Amino acid sequence: MPVNWDQKFKAEYDYAKSFLGQPESFDAGWQALVRRLHKMMDDGGPSSGEADALTRLRAKVKEGDATLLGHKTIGMDQGILQAAKAWSKTNSATLDDQAKMRAAALKLLCHLYMVQRSGNRTIWVESVPKAFRAWPTDDIFSRANSVDALRVLLRSDDEHFTREDRKHLSAASAHGLAWCQKTLMVLASASGAGKAKTPSKAGLHARGVVKRWFADPATTEAELDVFIDSLTIGFKKVLAKFTRGKLILTDWVPFRSKADAAEQSWFDAEAFTFRSEFEGLDVVYVESNFFVNNAGNVLKGQKNWTRIIVHELTHLAAGTIDVNIGNARYAWYGIGPHAGFKGSDAVKNADSWAFFAADCGGALTDGERAVALKIV
Repeated sequence: MPVNWDQKFKAEYDYAKSFLGQPESFDAGWQALVRRLHKMMDDGGPSSGEADALTRLRAKVKEGDATLLGHKTIGMDQGILQAAKAWSKTNSATLDDQAKMRAAALKLLCHLYMVQRSGNRTIWVESVPKAFRAWPTDDIFSRANSVDALRVLLRSDDEHFTREDRKHLSAASAHGLAWCQKTLMVLASASGAGKAKTPSKAGLHARGVVKRWFADPATTEAELDVFIDSLTIGFKKVLAKFTRGKLILTDWVPFRSKADAAEQSWFDAEAFTFRSEFEGLDVVYVESNFFVNNAGNVLKGQKNWTRIIVHELTHLAAGTIDVNIGNARYAWYGIGPHAGFKGSDAVKNADSWAFFAADCGGALTDGERAVALKIV
């Protein structure tokens, strides 16, 4: 059975936004916050200007009746149902579809975090709790056929990404930004060396770094110049996603149910993404093997997580692919350019771009570089 690629995060985001655009349908005490949450949900992704509305949301869903010292504490399920006008102490409230969708929209945003902000750059993590087997609007609509069943989903708080995971994802994005900045410096130096009558030592070294990852023995200097120009254009696009974009990191929640082999294979991936124009938001789907230090991995830990983010952003922003010659050309298999994996193939290959960026960023040891560049 083919994967239903219509179940992107963007579809869930837009559907939730549509319900938050009707603040009058929520409880009167919630309408001001709902307006802020709707304002936060720009068409191009969450807006940092209203990010504190998410913090307020996570507090408000647990605020019960007022006391002299503040508020009594209630469960998130009760708070969300009260906001959605679907709460009853006896579980006798009318559970209509519109109320369920209002609740689902709030539940989605309860688990959205801005983990990094610098200038115009924001990094967001959507961490839907593990109890969900589909996006909240879909799961609540299909599985929550009673108030009790709905409350189970709404009070779930075992988030897919832990607080520590969110820190690692934020750090990977920050390191990826630094790698790409240094990569563009290397490319500029390499390009200058190709045009200068008497290239500098630094320029020749930079040109050598590019050759290391993208030039097979038959690659000419003119062809290398074309590769450098292509890489420069691409890495500028990637850097723009880091410096001016709204990058959202989440998992593809429907894959948690793993209905067939195709979904299982994507669930078992490290991560994947789509070109920006194909989704409408900049989203990287972080899957089950992202944080796993598999035995065959060339890189480990934070360095590998950074490599994955850069790899995926080259797909998203620059249109790289995972070249399959002999096998998918990931570093664990071998991405050293040669007659069987030509420079013209390497310059399209996402993991070649990611390891080149890691090399330019000074992140690779000699041993890691040698393993990645093996000839296969």
